[in-house]
This record gives sequence, structure tokens and C-alpha cells, in this order.
Amino acid sequence: MKEDFLKDTVNNLISEINTERKAKTKYTAKLVTNTSALVNLKMPTEKTKFKHFIIDFFYNNTEYDFWTILVWDNKQNKAISDSHNLAGTNWNATLNNIKTTLSSYQIINQGDETAVFGISKSYVDDLVKEDIADTIRNFKFGDDSYIWVTEILNYKGGKNFAIRRVHPNLPETEGSYLSSDMVDIKGNHLYTTELEGINKDGELFFTYYFKELRSDTVSEKLTFAKLYKDFNWVIAMGVYQKDLQSYIDKTNKESETLVSRLSLILVFIFVIILIFSFVLVIIFEKLNFRHSQKLLESEVNQDMLTKSGSRRSGTKELIRAFKEYKKNGSNPGIMIFDIDYFKNINDTYGHASGDLVLTEIVKALYEVIRSSDRIIRWGGDEFVVIFYGLPQNKALDFGKKVSSVISSLNISVENHKINPTLSIGFSYFKETDSDYMNVLDRADQALYQSKINGRNQVNLIL
Repeated sequence: MKEDFLKDTVNNLISEINTERKAKTKYTAKLVTNTSALVNLKMPTEKTKFKHFIIDFFYNNTEYDFWTILVWDNKQNKAISDSHNLAGTNWNATLNNIKTTLSSYQIINQGDETAVFGISKSYVDDLVKEDIADTIRNFKFGDDSYIWVTEILNYKGGKNFAIRRVHPNLPETEGSYLSSDMVDIKGNHLYTTELEGINKDGELFFTYYFKELRSDTVSEKLTFAKLYKDFNWVIAMGVYQKDLQSYIDKTNKESETLVSRLSLILVFIFVIILIFSFVLVIIFEKLNFRHSQKLLESEVNQDMLTKSGSRRSGTKELIRAFKEYKKNGSNPGIMIFDIDYFKNINDTYGHASGDLVLTEIVKALYEVIRSSDRIIRWGGDEFVVIFYGLPQNKALDFGKKVSSVISSLNISVENHKINPTLSIGFSYFKETDSDYMNVLDRADQALYQSKINGRNQVNLIL
């Protein structure tokens, strides 16, 4: 049961990583496509100004700091501007580099010049890694269990073969290097054992001795570790076995005392009692397992930070709402919003302050929506809200009310006051929709319209 719990938890987290990567990739692809439309809209008609326009558009706007930009002179067959050193000896070599490096990109030609801009795969993965690391740190499990992540640098082992990326038990050691010759208190080469199992099967169960969570006591730990190859991450989870061992030791001692004192009849009675006790243990273990499963389900369905719905539960809710719409025509309002300049809040005041802003915004939203409505944390600072029974002609007014409530917040952060604002997009299901993603796409487009129009506003696309 303990092994199944460890393995299922790690596998569920890996599934969450894959889901998050797909969502981030899809979002950045939309962002690049919408930016391309904006560039084409603003692009000068004079061919001589094309290069200067592209460079000024991207390099002088901090929102595009993480973008990759390349301007190619077709006549001279060389790069004029190359933000991430993707230029090759010719255009075909350069295009191959772009396809390999960028998650999504757009190509625009004017005259003798070609501009390429997009977002790198590594940037998308870095966003996912940051979100998943925060998720792991916020996980709460019983029995002092926790998840940790190690990034492998050298699959052959040796000194500094890996980096400790996430470790809730020893957060101060995150970023430190590990060596495969390290041993636990009993002399076990835990990292060598782990690396051999990872190299052989990609996953393994093993035991070693390690300091307990929030304690200096060292205990034996049962661990499951699995490799997520795309990130070179070894994701592991363990449980301490002291509770099971103490029960075994106590039972053995009592059994020995009883056997030495009791007659054959009492031994028979003892066997009956032992069987009865064993049945009770099984029953209690099953009850405990069910309780753990319910807790795990609650953790999966609720965002641990903001107490809004998780993406997993939100996806189920959207599927259910779409089926109801197809069945009886009930059409809820679907709102997507994110926090304007949220990255600046994190960069200026730290992620703890950013978490506080997220929490306060969700708390304020719960005070203005109905109990039947659903708030879902879709990812990072992006949220989806489902409003059951909200007419289409009331959507913009209600969106403005939400915007007004949030912009009136005064959140105290490090002796500063933050007045957050939202960019909001609304949409509704349509008869032509094939699934719930269609309405999200429209709401996302409306959100993007709010951003390009200056933020802190609401747009509706039907």
C-alpha cells in the first residue's frame, strides 16, 4: 500500500508536468501568433524602415525581453540582428537552428529582409519547472512524507554528478551539488543505488537512512524514484518506516511474554486474539488508506495556495458544463483573467509576495461571486471562472465589477501597497464548438485584446 501510494503520487506529478508543458506551449504559440498579427498591423509600408521597426518593436519593449529575435539580410545572406546567436552560415542552416530551439515562431518578409521572432523551448520549460517546484513545496502529506527533485548532470555518477533542485525537508540545500560516493548514517551509498536503478529501469524502490522532516532524528526511509528524462529530473517520494517498525517490535515483545507464561489453552486463545488483532489492523489500515486517498484527491482538486479549484478539477467542470450546454442549452459565462505585470511583482518583492497577491485576489473574488460559480487556477497567475446563469448581455458589466473590486484592493507587501489590476476575457459556448477548449480559445483571445488595449479592462468575444 505504501509503495502504491508513493508510485501513484510520483506518476501523477509527472502527468501534471506533461499537462503543464502542453498548456504553456499552446499558450506561447497563441501569444506568438497574436504578436505577429500586431506586428503586421503596425509594420511600416516603406521597406527601408522594416529592420529598424522590428528591432525597435522588440528590443525597446520589456515585455519581449525573453523573446528570440533575428533579422536576416537576404541579399547579403547574413544576420543583421541575432538576439540568441541562432544565425548559421546561410538561411537554411539558420532556419534549422530556429526549428530546433524555438517552441513557436513567426517569419515575416519585407523587401530583402526577413524577420523571425518567437519563444524558446527552454523558456517554456523553465516556466514549467518553476511552477512545478512551487507546487511540490506546497504539497502536504501525512506521515512526514514529501517529494523532492534532483537534476542529473552526469549519468555515470561521480563528484557533482547532480544538483538538488527541490527539497522541502532541506530547502537551504537546494542548488547544492551531490556526489555518488555520499553515504547515509549506515554507510549505504544511496545516490549510487538510485543512479544504478535509474540507468537500468528509469525507476526504482529503495531504502536508506535520512533525517526526518522538521527533526534531527535519522530513520529508515522507503523511497520511490523515477526519471523525467526531458528535464533530467529524478522525482522521488519517501515515507519513514519507524511507525511500522515500532508496532512490530512491540507486538514481538508482548508475544514472547505471553508464550512464556501461558499454557496450551492460552496459546490457542492468543492465536485467536492475534488473528482478531490482525483483522483489526487490516481494517484500520484500509480506513487509513481511504482517508489518505480522500486527502490526496482533495489536494489534487484544490490549488493549495489560493484554495481555488485546481486545473484538473477545472477541466472536469468545463467538460461537464459543455455537456450540459449540448444537452439542454444552459450556457454559463466563461471568464479568463490574469494579473497585470505579475512578473514585476515577483521580481520586485519576491515570490512570497506574489503568492500573497494571488491569495488576496481569489479571496476578494469569492466575496462577489455566487456559491454555484467556480474559480479555477489554470496556471501561474492565470485563472478561469465559470459563471452559471450569467446572461451574455450582463457579462461585460459583471466583468467590470470584478475589475473594480480587484483594483480597489490595497495589499501590504514589504512596507508597500500593491493595487493589482486584471486583464479579463469573456466568452460563451457556441453551437459550432466541438469541445470546451473552443470557448477557452475565444476567452483567451478576448484576454489578449484586453492586454494589447492597455490592460485593466474587460473584452467579450462570442
